Amino acid sequence: MDILIFGTISASILLLSSIGFSMTLKTEGFINIAHGQALLMGAYLALWLDGLGLPLWAAAILASIGCGFTGVILNRVLFKPVKSKGILVLLFTSVGAAYVIYGIVGALAGKRMLAFDLPPMRAWQIAGQPFMTPYEFAIVLLAIVSALGVHVFLTYTWAGKSIRAVADNEDLARVRGFDPRRTSDIVWFVATALAGLAGVFLGIVGSLHTQMGWQMIIMILAVTVLGGLGSIYGVMLASVVLAFGIEIGLMFVSSSYRTGLAFALIIAVLLVRPGGLQSLWGGGKTRTH
Repeated sequence: MDILIFGTISASILLLSSIGFSMTLKTEGFINIAHGQALLMGAYLALWLDGLGLPLWAAAILASIGCGFTGVILNRVLFKPVKSKGILVLLFTSVGAAYVIYGIVGALAGKRMLAFDLPPMRAWQIAGQPFMTPYEFAIVLLAIVSALGVHVFLTYTWAGKSIRAVADNEDLARVRGFDPRRTSDIVWFVATALAGLAGVFLGIVGSLHTQMGWQMIIMILAVTVLGGLGSIYGVMLASVVLAFGIEIGLMFVSSSYRTGLAFALIIAVLLVRPGGLQSLWGGGKTRTH
């Protein structure tokens, strides 16, 4: 039961954290290390708004939207000007942006661990066994709704079709009437907003600390590699596989080896499926969605 509960919660948070990272990787073509700090921003912004007296649900929504607009600003100010310089320049720019965000949050909030002031709630029970608290159930439900929303958005909306077109071939997308600049803004907003919401959820089930962004970017990278680089649906499946794989592994080793378990699972899967989990339905080829 513990594996089921904690695996589901971990998968939900990893799912929200990694979908946006995969979208940015596919459309912008580089690994955005600063994506992990979007979780940090979301968590601390929601904590600040909650301290102002806003309900937690409203604080979470506003924090997510604020992170989304921050992502758009970072893209226009930092990443767009150096995009023509190549992938390595973009990568190191993202590392620099991550340290700047980390430093600003640390300077404003301090280095101590914090937590949301939530009223205690009893866990629901199934057959006399504790299952989930209402907070944990809400996190799982919202993660599922968000994943379905991303699917509908990418599949049926004009903006989603634009994202897939630009990810496949930017020049051809421009000829077909899609605006790569506008598409890029949409990607950065959605990706960073989802990460910010994941940060709020992470703070609800645990505590807030300034290292959470660095810790999560490692797991996000692990999920992205396991799912198949650039495959959003592969990332969705990888979030579940990795979360439950880690929870099962923690039955035998200390929780301090959580990251090691993640990468051991990745190695095991890639030995069988070098293209990642997306090769189960993509024939080994990287998919755009």
